[in-house]
Amino acid sequence: MINKSKLWFLTLSGIILVLAVYYVALPGPATYSVFSSNSEKRETENIKISESEALTAMRITKDEEDLATMQTLQEILLDSTKTLDEKNDAYEKIKYLNSNKSLEEKLEKSINDNFKVNSFVSISDKNLKVVVANKEKSVTTANDIISFVSATTDGTYYVTVKFE
Repeated sequence: MINKSKLWFLTLSGIILVLAVYYVALPGPATYSVFSSNSEKRETENIKISESEALTAMRITKDEEDLATMQTLQEILLDSTKTLDEKNDAYEKIKYLNSNKSLEEKLEKSINDNFKVNSFVSISDKNLKVVVANKEKSVTTANDIISFVSATTDGTYYVTVKFE
């Protein structure tokens, strides 16, 4: 007599046997050529890095750093053992980071629109760094960007321009 457990065992064994016969019956070089062509394509795709990808990598790195800083500051705000002065300092730093982030985005959009180049803007302390994705290193373009950023920020930051 066959009970449920024996029926399940026979069913699963049959499925395994059918799959084994199927994989043995497949031609070897055909499956190998499919897998090798995919890996060759991946290798060639990873080698080519465009200018916009470099700027994207810089943005991601900057966002991760900002996020880590924000998390530590928020932990200070939520910690009941911290003093009121420490919490106020953490709050002010969060406001400063948020205002810098919005200024970076605003300047980046303005530079992209006015100079028709892809750019990345990073602010740290009183330094403002602009990375431009352009093969041609033009002194006049760099001076124009520095003048534009200085005029927009009222000369608050020391501006540098780097070409990638």
